[in-house]
Amino acid sequence: MKDVTIRFYHRDDKGKLHDDSEDFGLEDFGGVVPAIGDKILRAGVPSGLDRNVVSNREITTVTDRYFNPRDNADYIALVVSTRAATPEEVDLI
Repeated sequence: MKDVTIRFYHRDDKGKLHDDSEDFGLEDFGGVVPAIGDKILRAGVPSGLDRNVVSNREITTVTDRYFNPRDNADYIALVVSTRAATPEEVDLI
């Protein structure tokens, strides 16, 4: 299998997609492309914040997946929404 690039996009309030300019490989997701509804714990935290505080961590949810096999077969666009992690998700960090 060729290398696959997965890129995050987000949708604004008017429905327009925006490129988050953040690329991942399959290895970042256990060898699979995240599906709609999958939740991803973001690795980083905003500068100066403690990564061990749950509310400083973000959870990204996949809302759409786009494939373009004819023009760009090795590239997958994931549309995501992001929210703060909750205290119930403390065991994830």
